[in-house]
Amino acid sequence: EQEAISLSKLGVLYHKVLLQKGRAKEVLMRALQLAKSLQPRNLSEEEWFKDASSIISEYQEEQKRKEEREWQNTRKKYLASLKPKLDVLEKNMDKLSIQKILVWLYTEHPPKHGTRRFDVNVKQIAKAPGDALKKLLAKAIVFYHPDKIDVEVHGMEYKVWSEEIVKNLTAKYEMMKGC
Repeated sequence: EQEAISLSKLGVLYHKVLLQKGRAKEVLMRALQLAKSLQPRNLSEEEWFKDASSIISEYQEEQKRKEEREWQNTRKKYLASLKPKLDVLEKNMDKLSIQKILVWLYTEHPPKHGTRRFDVNVKQIAKAPGDALKKLLAKAIVFYHPDKIDVEVHGMEYKVWSEEIVKNLTAKYEMMKGC
């Protein structure tokens, strides 16, 4: 425990005084690893542990924000080229019923990835009762989910297109869930 306390204090020194983030993160992570190795003892109420945890959380949040900014900048280029398709998507999401939205998506823009599991009968969707729509919508969200897309194979534009589809389908799903 003494080593973890010392490392934590050293990490705070690197962070606050010397302003060396990389070294601070390295030392603080080691302190937290040592604290974890002392389980079942709970050190979460110790001041040094709180300091180390909060600084590491701060670094992680900063990294997350940086990655999100980079992703948004990358997306901008693709959103511009997808503008006509996105306008049609928005229009259809606003004006069509859920059945018609799903039929339109599956016929006009079927998923390019994971097609061996793509077993949707468009005729059944058009006739689906209200209680089955939630399941069909959830299935569509899974089919189009951008995390399942191999950018090397399908390209970044398709990934961004799928993100937009999933964002809109999720909004519809949340509305249905609320009913």
